[in-house]
Amino acid sequence: MEFTHWKRRLQDHFEQMGFDLRIERLAMQDILKLEATHGAFLFFPITIHLYERMGWQMIAIESHHPAEVDDLFAEAQVQSLFQMTMMTFEEEERELILGFYSNTGRYLTDPASPTGQLVRVIEEEWNEGDALRIQTFEPFPGLFVAPSFAHQTYAFAADGDKWQVLVGRTGRPASDYRFDGTVLTPHRVPEGELFTRIPIAVPLEQYEEMRKQLQLEQTEISTFLEQAMRTIREYDPSFGFAWRGTVTFFHGVPVNPFAQRLWLENGQKRFRIMQQGSSRILAIGETSAEAIHLLDQAVGAGEPEGTPVSAIGQFILGIWKQFESDEATYMTDVDCDGISQQQVENRIRHSLARREPIEWLTQTQNSNDVCQFAGLTFTFPHRPPGIVHIKRADDVSSS
Repeated sequence: MEFTHWKRRLQDHFEQMGFDLRIERLAMQDILKLEATHGAFLFFPITIHLYERMGWQMIAIESHHPAEVDDLFAEAQVQSLFQMTMMTFEEEERELILGFYSNTGRYLTDPASPTGQLVRVIEEEWNEGDALRIQTFEPFPGLFVAPSFAHQTYAFAADGDKWQVLVGRTGRPASDYRFDGTVLTPHRVPEGELFTRIPIAVPLEQYEEMRKQLQLEQTEISTFLEQAMRTIREYDPSFGFAWRGTVTFFHGVPVNPFAQRLWLENGQKRFRIMQQGSSRILAIGETSAEAIHLLDQAVGAGEPEGTPVSAIGQFILGIWKQFESDEATYMTDVDCDGISQQQVENRIRHSLARREPIEWLTQTQNSNDVCQFAGLTFTFPHRPPGIVHIKRADDVSSS
């Protein structure tokens, strides 16, 4: 199998620099693997993989430094080696070469090259100035970026005289981020992710235009999330306060929704808000304004069939994760000890509005659960239906 010209030339260049190379051609993957050592430049052996991905000529470097060598020192050595190589490696495709250090996932570039300037813009706009690192399980990726604010992975590719922006088709799992965009768990791009191009393409040298496009992407997504959060809070001031601590309730339903701004394969945008537990779409539109309008209609529509859910039902049904508004089906009786049911209702409403957390005292699989909320102690079966017992918490004075 023939290997592309640049790989052979780079191999020759390493040999001219005095590297001792053991060469292996991985024909099935179209990868050239170099086991390299150099007495003057490196204190440890490295493995170099040369391959092509999405228009990039990629150099993946893995160091095999001993345990007593500091990881940061090893990374700094590899980065210096890469920059020295690029400064002395003269070929017409030089600006398309991108490297990364496999041990830490950090991208390697010649800062003076167009590639280096592109990476710098991405780091400044989407990564808060921190070094960009590979965010994928794939061993031989291209320039993949999974910004914390977005719901899809981005890829940047050289296409002729332009930088082409692409997005991953799988999207980000709903469990990876909060409704307001805050990341809950680290996001990693799946291996073999497929990318589709979107209508963002910027000439190679116009880095300020690329910066502007990146800013627009982030602003559009964050504005959509803010508008959705604000819309729901108009109806339920407690919404969004209890993420991962308790459950957020709305209309008697435990609300764990996610909002996404997605690019589709046809280059169109899709704005949607979904209820994660039931995968029910609350609102979806081709524009942010359309989706927010539909969300306002959905959350402002009132209870189904006009049947209100009590504050007690809102609280207990939420814990049980029941999505019906007929609370009598699940709460067979409510027993209030030493306090009226109306007082209980008022306390629950006020505590939800104040965004107080639930304090769990007992949680079991086959018996009763016990928790404290709003200065009250609640005892109820772990699974519905059943009787809910409510009394004042011992350390809370009567109201």
